[in-house]
Amino acid sequence: MRRMLALLICSLSMPALAVNTSHWVHTSEADFKDGKFENTLATNLGDVKLSRALKTLLEQDPHVSSVYCMVEAPDKTIYAGTGPDGIILQIKDDKVSTFVNLDDSTAVFSLLIDKDGHLLAGTGGDKGRILKFEKEGTPPKELFSANGVQYIWSMRQMSDGAIIAATGPTGQLYEISPEGKSRLLFDSDERNLMSMTSDGGDLLYIGTDPNGLVYRINRKTGEAFVLYDAPESEISALALDGNGILYAATAQAGESPAAAENPGMTEQVGRPESTPGVPIPSQPPGNPNPPEVPDPNPGEPQPIPKQSSISTDIPLHMDILPEDDGDAPPEQAPAPQAVAPEATQPQPAAQPSVSPNPNGNAIYRIDREGFVNEIFRQPATVLAMIEQNGVLLVGTGDEGQVYQVNPQAEETTVLAKVDPKQVVCLLAASDGRILMGLANVGGIAAMSGGFAEQGTYTSAVLDATQISRLGKIQLRGTLPKLTSLQVQTRSGNVREPGFGGWSDWSQPVSAQMFVKITSPSARFFQYRLQFVSENGKDSPVVDSVNVAYQIPNLAPHISSVRSAPASASNTPTVAPSSNNGHIQIAWEAADPNADPLQYSLFFRQNINGPWILLKDKLSQPTYDWDTRQVADGRYWLKVEASDVASNEPGAGRTSTRLSDPIQVDNTPPMIGDLKWLKQPGGVKVTFRVVDHTSTVASAEYAVDSSDNWQAVFPSDNIFDDPDEAVEMAVKGIGVGPHQITVRATDSHGNTVYENVLVTVDKPAEVGR
Repeated sequence: MRRMLALLICSLSMPALAVNTSHWVHTSEADFKDGKFENTLATNLGDVKLSRALKTLLEQDPHVSSVYCMVEAPDKTIYAGTGPDGIILQIKDDKVSTFVNLDDSTAVFSLLIDKDGHLLAGTGGDKGRILKFEKEGTPPKELFSANGVQYIWSMRQMSDGAIIAATGPTGQLYEISPEGKSRLLFDSDERNLMSMTSDGGDLLYIGTDPNGLVYRINRKTGEAFVLYDAPESEISALALDGNGILYAATAQAGESPAAAENPGMTEQVGRPESTPGVPIPSQPPGNPNPPEVPDPNPGEPQPIPKQSSISTDIPLHMDILPEDDGDAPPEQAPAPQAVAPEATQPQPAAQPSVSPNPNGNAIYRIDREGFVNEIFRQPATVLAMIEQNGVLLVGTGDEGQVYQVNPQAEETTVLAKVDPKQVVCLLAASDGRILMGLANVGGIAAMSGGFAEQGTYTSAVLDATQISRLGKIQLRGTLPKLTSLQVQTRSGNVREPGFGGWSDWSQPVSAQMFVKITSPSARFFQYRLQFVSENGKDSPVVDSVNVAYQIPNLAPHISSVRSAPASASNTPTVAPSSNNGHIQIAWEAADPNADPLQYSLFFRQNINGPWILLKDKLSQPTYDWDTRQVADGRYWLKVEASDVASNEPGAGRTSTRLSDPIQVDNTPPMIGDLKWLKQPGGVKVTFRVVDHTSTVASAEYAVDSSDNWQAVFPSDNIFDDPDEAVEMAVKGIGVGPHQITVRATDSHGNTVYENVLVTVDKPAEVGR
């Protein structure tokens, strides 16, 4: 089915680096695609140049959403079949008028001029018919209709005058005599026979949907043979050259199986060996004058000048390339991968519109022995194809591009690009032009053999993220004889130029390798290239645009400051959590210009106290603070980030951020009022733990220097106070003297120890 694929592209922008020069660089087709093309195009080699000369014959007719087919009569009148309102147009001397209006529910999918010069129209809708127009101004005669036939996708007239009709949605092929008698020639398992051509004799070639088959059918014997089963779901166009080589194009959308084996054409890296024309001229800088010898009796010596003096009398530098008597080798197309069959029933009255096919579509070459190879693949739907002297002209959807494919040379060239985004049909007119039927916005355009006289390319809006100084545009490309190229720029501080507030376009300047930007400093920027061809035989070519800009220095940004106790791995393990007096300070900082930063760290003890420098010239965003050198208490830290060292004097910027309050506590608690009393089989010990900075966190005891510490709890069973009273019974120890060690720890890991000597007079009673 006729389909479309929308491609998203974006321009390449280099990252900004402070007061260093940053660049927007456009060198590929994807880089340029977001811009606006007017009689210009971007090739798969990344070249921007004039398109073929296009003349619009019909556009924006409210009754025409798609022009599906065209045919030329012997009197050079061209007829165009359209949808969705069943209008057949006629074109005479490039003037378009309505030939007939069938009805609102009909689309005209195929047209044919029979041997008697009569116009035949194949329609689609509730019922597919072939209508014959024998005389202008009189109602048409119904030549054919059949039960179950809704679409007449293609028609061919054989040498004996019989009409062959490829139909849908039941995939049937009919033969109709000039008198209107019909017979079923072939009944396939496909839904639609979408495309058809013949060898001029009795062999017919049919392309199908939804399984992408290419049939060869012998009209006399009825023999049907599948020449090729394509990975794509639809064979949208067929063409047969004078040597019997068959070409099959696909129009698949959505996901698909892998591309066919033996691809013939892949994405071309590099370009043809020679390109006619001369490079865009450049003006090399002159050599600076050497420093003058200082006065032997100087006062103050004169410094070397900061800026060199460049002579304005230096001629333009133009390297002449060898002239090429022939055309430059056309560009080769990229080779995306193939896609999976889609079984959607055709919708005749609607314009082609489907989801994108990520692997693109192909043209397959099938030789006389049946061998197949892929000669073309693009991320687009191939909607039309005609053959001229061994060269294929290909109309595509999605981006509305027309390609020229030379299968023998394996070369592909972009010829033109049209705004409606879909080239649904092509007609080689007798005057040498190629007429294109368009969809999305239904229209008709004529493409000549030469380049457009003039065209423009306007870049997408380029965003520097900050108001920036604009430098020069560096252009690379070629300027053949009798061609010219001019450059304009504009800038603004709102994203959309159409909202106003942008500068006017600068005056056009003839292209040089380096063009100074005169637009004012701003965040957003656009450039425009104006192409001119005086003879239509050659086009200026731009293959690289490099726009220099400079973001003014911006202050660094500190997003967070955090602190945590430093690792105590080097401290003896004498308590569950010991305090080694170190706090690890860490912060997160970034510079919008990507400048290297230096940090300074300050502290103060109370909210209104003076800031004291702790450490400066830090290059890493961490610091290990040994708090044993300050008194216990509540502190604040301040981090200062600076890019001064990365910028010229006076241009550096700093920023600061404060930490949350930090409690410094390096003093252990005190154990006092330590007493003991004898008890049967043991002793009772009481004591108090007091901490002046934080709270008491735990208390434990051990007997006779044992490593077995026993936790004890305060009288209220919870450690939550800086003053805790503890009473504990120590039982199960032998008769005689013992040393009981008491250990207390505060909430910052500071630990204190006290000992008490006790004596047990008699052992514990059994069972007690």
